[in-house]
Amino acid sequence: MSQWSRSSRSISAWALSWVVITLFFVNTCTNAAKSDDKAALEAEAVQLRKQAKQQPGNAMVQLQLATTLHKLNHLNPDGGRRIPEAEQAYRSALATWEDTSPLYVNILGNLATLLLNGNNPDIAVAELQQAIQLAKQQQQPAHQSAGLLFNLGKAFTTIGKLSEADAAYLEAAAVAYGHDLSSYGKALAAAKSIRSQAAMQAAMVAKAAHQHFAKQEGLGFLKEVQLESAHEQQKHDAVHETTWIQQADSVDLVWLHFALYRYHHSNMQYKEAWEYLALGNQLMAAHIHHDPAADRMTLQQIKSIFRAPFLQGGYEDETPIFVGGMPRSGSTLVEQILASHSQVFAAGEDTALAPLTPNINKALATPGTNQAHVLRKYGRKYVALMRNRVPTDIWLDPETQGPIRIVDKMLRNLWLVGYIHMLLPKACIVLVARHPMDVALSCYAQPFGYSASTLSCAWNLAHIAGTW
Repeated sequence: MSQWSRSSRSISAWALSWVVITLFFVNTCTNAAKSDDKAALEAEAVQLRKQAKQQPGNAMVQLQLATTLHKLNHLNPDGGRRIPEAEQAYRSALATWEDTSPLYVNILGNLATLLLNGNNPDIAVAELQQAIQLAKQQQQPAHQSAGLLFNLGKAFTTIGKLSEADAAYLEAAAVAYGHDLSSYGKALAAAKSIRSQAAMQAAMVAKAAHQHFAKQEGLGFLKEVQLESAHEQQKHDAVHETTWIQQADSVDLVWLHFALYRYHHSNMQYKEAWEYLALGNQLMAAHIHHDPAADRMTLQQIKSIFRAPFLQGGYEDETPIFVGGMPRSGSTLVEQILASHSQVFAAGEDTALAPLTPNINKALATPGTNQAHVLRKYGRKYVALMRNRVPTDIWLDPETQGPIRIVDKMLRNLWLVGYIHMLLPKACIVLVARHPMDVALSCYAQPFGYSASTLSCAWNLAHIAGTW
């Protein structure tokens, strides 16, 4: 843990206006879209709150309000401040519906997901178990509960019940088989261990999917992995019904490869493990675009613009601890160690800094502006926003007025070090470093967030090395 040096030379208004154009070029469209979505959802929430007050018994209005707030929390967590209101709206809707309705089960599932995101996994487990039981009582098709079972596995994992989590994941895979390739693969990939029979079934599904998807443009690299001879007798269990595979998207096949990689790796069948892993990553890379040149250009621009000494006048506050580094470098462990202190709060990957930078750029680039005032203003605003993320039901000590330190763990904080220096000159910055080969292999073997675009470099070893 170290503090970075500070000094007094100004950055030109021209350079900062250039930042507006270039530094965030890669994310401009995404950020603008998110901002537009957030504004639209916020406006919708305002209208729904009014309707809920006018029609307190209208369950559909309560449900719409709950789902709108839930979407906002997903788009912009903001410390989870919307979660209590969304939970109350979900429960108001549930109070109106009969538990014999399929919609009741769906609402319970949504509520459980919200609670899981809001760090209430124990309550989420109870709600998911009730939803699964009600779905069975209503004689709903079993595969419709795959999502509930998958989330139950996530909730069990969060509270450390790993055997129960694996059981839930494997049941999710079992009911999804023959119906939903995405849920089937994701559930198997999430399980810490799968049995030989399940692995062989997954291999047969992968074989059938290879034959189907290899015909698509750009996916001709798909090929069958040769299994160990000890499993040859199970090859007759071919997948005869492939409609569910043909109706899927080829990206859904990725998770199945990661599941088979994990199975073979755990059984020390390293050749097969690596082949499945390489295929899974190659398949994901075929669906996304990563531009190493854009990252290099952005880095060079940051280095050329944010050169010490920096602007003076930032907010002199020691609250923030910024943690950054490569994915899979150990930043979460560092955050947990810091948060084990009684006066430190870990905000997770929910930073308030990046969204402030466009306005900071604009203000600093305005001719005649008082730059020191701008830096203090936005430094103070950042600290206030992060303090608003602190749960008041935990930090009630009137003497401390909340935690002394707040950990902001966003790996991309490294791209914002220049801003941190200017806005918060007393902030602590922690760079987590791990051997690059360990980082690269760990990234390559991790299906990040079940999203192709979460970390676009992670599906290619050369791109991972370039990012490092």
